This record gives sequence, C-alpha cells and structure tokens, in this order.
Amino acid sequence: MRKLRIAASALGIFAGLGGASHGPGEMLQGNVAPSGLIIEAWPQLTALSGEPAMTIIPSFLVTGILAIVFGVLVAVWAGKFIEKKNGGLILILLSIIMLLVGGGLVPPFIAIAAGLMGMLINRKAAKQEVTKQ
Repeated sequence: MRKLRIAASALGIFAGLGGASHGPGEMLQGNVAPSGLIIEAWPQLTALSGEPAMTIIPSFLVTGILAIVFGVLVAVWAGKFIEKKNGGLILILLSIIMLLVGGGLVPPFIAIAAGLMGMLINRKAAKQEVTKQ
C-alpha cells in the first residue's frame, strides 16, 4: 500500500500544481467577464491552445485567484491527507471544484484519478483490518 500512497500523492500534487498554474494567466486578463464556460487561461500560449480551462465564475481575476487556491488545496490534500478515512473522496470533491473555477481541463481529471487511488488505499486497509480480526 505504500507504493499506492506514493503514486496517489504524486499524481495529486502534480495535478494540484498544474491546476494552480492556470491561475496567474487568468488573473492577468483582469476583472473581465469570460465569454463562455470554456476559457483560455493563458491566451498568449499558442502552443497549448491557450491552456483551456472551465469556469462558472463571472470574472477572470476571481477565477485566477480561486484556481490558485484550489490547486494548492488539491496538492496539499494529496500530499498530506490522501490516506485518511475519506481522503480520496475529499480529493475528488476538491478536484471537481478546481475544474469549475478555472484549474484547467486536464489537471482535475488527474487529481480525480489520484482520489480514486486514495479510496482504494482505504478499501485495502479496511479489508486488512477485517482479516486480522
């Protein structure tokens, strides 16, 4: 289970920092309303099609701040609390919020995979407890 925990934490941290990296690009666009649900976090970055993201927040500035906050939360949660009782489930919920507040389209799905791995850690631990009794 140690290897699974390390893999889940590494994926979650990578995804959280990837989500947070969308925030500065969104903040630099200012207090302007996005034109739709799907936005470009870094419109100047043409190699990655502007780093697509999704937001339900009506301001690029607030979206950027929330993307950084939830990206860091995802990374910290994955690194510190992934193996707690509901650690995987909470990581999945944080990932969904990160998706909705501009944390990119790909990083939240990587973090959801890490959350599923965290849930698997707890399931294996519970089975081991039952077999010990």
